[in-house]
Amino acid sequence: MTDRTPPERAARRTARRPLSLMHLLAAALAAALSFSSAAHAQATLNGRVVKSGTPVPGAPVELHRVARDTSGLIARTVSDAAGRFTFPVPPADTGGFNVVFATAMVEGVRYFGPALHPGDPGTGYQVVAYDTTSSKGAIDSLRVSRRDVILVAGQRGGWEIAEVVRVENPLTRTVVGDGGKPVFGLPIPPGATDFQTDDPAMSESAEERPRDLLLMGGRVVATVPLTPGGRDFFFRYRMPAGTGTLALPLSGRTDTLALYVRQPAPGVSVQGLPKGEPFEAEGEQFMRYTGTALAPDAKVAVRWRGNGGAPVDPRLAAGVVTALVLVAGAWFALRRRPPAATAA
Repeated sequence: MTDRTPPERAARRTARRPLSLMHLLAAALAAALSFSSAAHAQATLNGRVVKSGTPVPGAPVELHRVARDTSGLIARTVSDAAGRFTFPVPPADTGGFNVVFATAMVEGVRYFGPALHPGDPGTGYQVVAYDTTSSKGAIDSLRVSRRDVILVAGQRGGWEIAEVVRVENPLTRTVVGDGGKPVFGLPIPPGATDFQTDDPAMSESAEERPRDLLLMGGRVVATVPLTPGGRDFFFRYRMPAGTGTLALPLSGRTDTLALYVRQPAPGVSVQGLPKGEPFEAEGEQFMRYTGTALAPDAKVAVRWRGNGGAPVDPRLAAGVVTALVLVAGAWFALRRRPPAATAA
């Protein structure tokens, strides 16, 4: 049964927000890792919205497409009495990369269907919704399965830093916060400035667009419920010149932490992780430091003298981040995997 307490309803209201560019990029990367190109796109996408095997009527459904140079909403509809929906799928973009996927809003939570590459069947498609819980046991079960931290020396000294954090919900219920409180948070390094989420919502509305992440009291907090499986969050910030140290706070157990430092970076040292190894992405050279099964009290820090490396246009960081994440496999937001446990 779906929990019906007032705090649950309040939490669901916080989830009624437009789709973010972050999800679109995650869908693109997941599809790129899973599928190869095909010559012809689906003419029609026929699907259903279901919850516990039961059709969900009247659910708002959206179709989104991600291409090499464009991404966004392309159609809207509502599921019928049998939970069914149908979308005509436009011809594939000629840029060489295309993926489409549907989302559905059920009880205030947005659920994602699997990514479809051109040539994949357009029938038998499902968007699966879940019951919700805000129990302490459910919230405590959330964990960071992967955290990628990319450091690029900035033009003004200091560092441009981007993070991709994958939070895993192992249950068969969507975890929502009691009274609308966030269910997950991560401390931002002391001394960080210019926090950004790069999360412009994909919406035709001119209203102010809510974000999936907010910075509150030195913590990056997720403002959305966490559905079963993995959810990826992206944010960036700066460490000013002269800071000299990036202390990387952990939040709970971290299965894998990968730290990438753009080279050359004389005078840079990493503490708390094994020795680094060379890594290349987008034609740029990095040192990659990887730690596994890190405890909440693990100490990880980056120390440097001066700028720590050759300065680079901050716009390069976005392209490098995408390439790093694609190669490292950190984003699988739309890859459905059976949850590993039952709900609390």
